[in-house]
Amino acid sequence: MKKFILGAIITMVSISACEKKVEPVDGSNATINLKNDGAKFVTDNITVNAKDSLFFSFEITSAKDMKYVSIQKNPVNQTAFLVRDTLNAANKNAYSVVKKLVADSANGDYVYRIVAHDLVGNYIGHKDILVTVKTDYDYFTYRFLQVPDTTAKTNNCYMSATTGKLFSYSSAAGTPGNSALIDFGIYYDTTGKASTSTTDDSTFVMYALNAAQPQLSFYDISSFTKNATIMKKGTSPTFASITSAGALRSAAVTNLTTGARNRAVALSTGNLVFFKTAAGKAGCLIVNFVNGNSPSSSTYINVDVKIER
Repeated sequence: MKKFILGAIITMVSISACEKKVEPVDGSNATINLKNDGAKFVTDNITVNAKDSLFFSFEITSAKDMKYVSIQKNPVNQTAFLVRDTLNAANKNAYSVVKKLVADSANGDYVYRIVAHDLVGNYIGHKDILVTVKTDYDYFTYRFLQVPDTTAKTNNCYMSATTGKLFSYSSAAGTPGNSALIDFGIYYDTTGKASTSTTDDSTFVMYALNAAQPQLSFYDISSFTKNATIMKKGTSPTFASITSAGALRSAAVTNLTTGARNRAVALSTGNLVFFKTAAGKAGCLIVNFVNGNSPSSSTYINVDVKIER
């Protein structure tokens, strides 16, 4: 029995002595130091505005010979890169460089990876920097715009697109008045006209306060500030695809260059209305759903609004 135990121990020691250590496939063998050379230089995770400058000044060193040093954005593989430098014998183990890039136009989180590979493309090492692009537009969701009521006058039939706040006639006309904040209102057309001209209306109507509204004579807005928002129904771009102030401005140029006026008519579920406020802010409204099919005070539409800051 003792001979058996001794033999087993000798065998285990022999196997252990012959065991070869293998470097992990994804082990990082490079050291990357980011340097602060002034304004806009990135040294750590950072939050920026859309299209801000992103300057990277860094030194990368490696005991293993490097051949390629790259910067990738949201890397999904080892071949896609924003910029890539090819090294030579003089800098294959230590390389310094400055790269000047521009942040994305859409808000969100972006990973910028500084990465080194050898001559045949094997990974050597990397450093990740998280760049968060702030939104440059406001997004107001699930706003209920009600049909104007004639008695209590407390239905929220007006909206400030720049703040997302809703107002009734009473709150807009109060002291201090809020009419200067209103970018548009809604009402339900009672004439039944087909909207074939610049004056006819049809069912749900979105309008600027500078538009004449004989159907709303029960609201005296003679003392109101009447902001001249212009607007137009459209179909493109889609509401979901608008993810920046630049996209809102581009959509405004496309849709409001011709045919824009101070009202949009015949609104129904899924409709888009592109608009520009009196202050020059471009925006887009989508009708999520409607409730009711009459000028009753219980009728309303539900909307989402995006507007540039």
